Amino acid sequence: MDIGCGDGTDGKILSEFYGLSVTGIDVYRNKKLDEKYVKFTKAGVLDFICEDKFDYIFMHDVLHHIDEKKQSLEVHIAALKRMIDFLKPGGEIIIIEGNRYNPLFYPHMVKMLGHEHFSYRYFRNLIDQSYPNKNFKVNFSNFEAHSYPGIIRFWKAYEFIMEKFMPERFLAYNVAFIKDLNE
Repeated sequence: MDIGCGDGTDGKILSEFYGLSVTGIDVYRNKKLDEKYVKFTKAGVLDFICEDKFDYIFMHDVLHHIDEKKQSLEVHIAALKRMIDFLKPGGEIIIIEGNRYNPLFYPHMVKMLGHEHFSYRYFRNLIDQSYPNKNFKVNFSNFEAHSYPGIIRFWKAYEFIMEKFMPERFLAYNVAFIKDLNE
């Protein structure tokens, strides 16, 4: 399941490279979505109704758009807990979310484009509050990745240096891997 599937790019990767059957939901239907790779339903995570259970639930740069105007911790937690309803026992949830205070994201994505990306601390607190019990194993990670115009080698070197020397709380992406331990 791809929550906030957008144009289906992630769903296509999951389908082509990993052989997964992908159900995608989003509050908007993107004109570029290719339903060859993604079985699409127009819905948000809080109002999606589905009897199916999924081995994997994937959410990439979507969480900060849920309750976009108020950015309520309670609504974010409700959305994350709602994903449990769609998860098979033993399934996994993968959440990738842009980091508000990344040196490139902050001026561009936050200040110029108005995205309310989460800080490293808020993201971890949100995940910990959403999956607090012994039924889930949570692992966190961070990485640096950007889409750049121009000289690719320069930007790849930048990413390498950032990952080696920058504190993780400033890296571009926060990641949570949540494993349901009920098998």
